[in-house]
Amino acid sequence: MTHTHLPCDEQLVAYLDGELDPDQRRVIADQIHTHPAVAARLEVLRCADMPFKDAFDSVLDQAPTDRLQSMLNALPSAAVPALSRRRFLAVAAGFAVAGVVGDRLFLAWPRGEPGQGWRASVAEYMALYTPQTLDNLSADPAAHLAQLSAVGTQLGLPLSPAAVALPGAEFRRAQSLDYDGVIIGQLTYLDPRHGPLALCITANKRAPATFATEQRRGMNVVYWASASHAFMLIGRNPFEDLQIMASSVERSLPA
Repeated sequence: MTHTHLPCDEQLVAYLDGELDPDQRRVIADQIHTHPAVAARLEVLRCADMPFKDAFDSVLDQAPTDRLQSMLNALPSAAVPALSRRRFLAVAAGFAVAGVVGDRLFLAWPRGEPGQGWRASVAEYMALYTPQTLDNLSADPAAHLAQLSAVGTQLGLPLSPAAVALPGAEFRRAQSLDYDGVIIGQLTYLDPRHGPLALCITANKRAPATFATEQRRGMNVVYWASASHAFMLIGRNPFEDLQIMASSVERSLPA
């Protein structure tokens, strides 16, 4: 860990539980004092153990826990800490609540399905989302603008609140994920009727493609590609609704 990489939720939970070695603990303590966002997130985790658990228990009961654990077991033991239920919750919340940037372990789990690619990875962790997952995310328009600007810069694609607005859904967060060294921009929304959904964007090295649909992990997916970027929209909304949303994004973003 270095001073240039802010801690994820799992590391902050380990800090609270006294599970870090002295050097790691000192680095995080320094970041708590120098980064207000880290201090604020630590306080949320310190005070939110029970809501945290309530928000994820019902979802984890339906998650492919045996499959995920077997994939963890296949990784080198030195790279995989023992995951108690609380630590498993912290990993899940690191994606679903805190906006972890570039966590490779979670996106590596679906590699057991050959040819499924990044859309399968996205579907794996989107299956853990509930409306309560998004409750603690900031609704500040200035924060959303900054998030979109940062993700757009990484993707080489100008993103604005107007360009990525989805009819009938409330924008909640933009973040960057790392899929085997490739950046995926994830924009998360909450639909009051159908729950969480996400618009995911990554670089496209293939030919442009028109809208196509599929189902993954019980969710509906609409995906397409421009000359420069590939897109997927995933949620529990009907395909017709997702296609209307996807068309809105396609019209608003540069080709």
